[in-house]
Amino acid sequence: MKMLHIVCGKRFEEEIVVLFQKLGIKGYTVISGVGGSGVTGTVTASNPPTNQNTNTLFMVALGYESSFLPQIVAALKEIRAKHVQGHDDREIPLKVFLQPCEIII
Repeated sequence: MKMLHIVCGKRFEEEIVVLFQKLGIKGYTVISGVGGSGVTGTVTASNPPTNQNTNTLFMVALGYESSFLPQIVAALKEIRAKHVQGHDDREIPLKVFLQPCEIII
């Protein structure tokens, strides 16, 4: 299995949920109000998330047989490209990571 982590600014949350619905992805976890620091700056965690300056973490476990991965990656690249326009190609708060995942319980 693989675990897809999507870390994005709060403003991307609804767009990504709509993407999951469009692709038929029913199993995922959403953690709102996460903080961190990186190339797009520092974001302070907020519980409950009270403003648009927080981040959201999506986690999607994908089985080895899953055909969703190429579709998800292509769609996320489109979202990124759409939002980078007008930002002078500066970094935007949308990062995607893929890691091995093993169910142990």
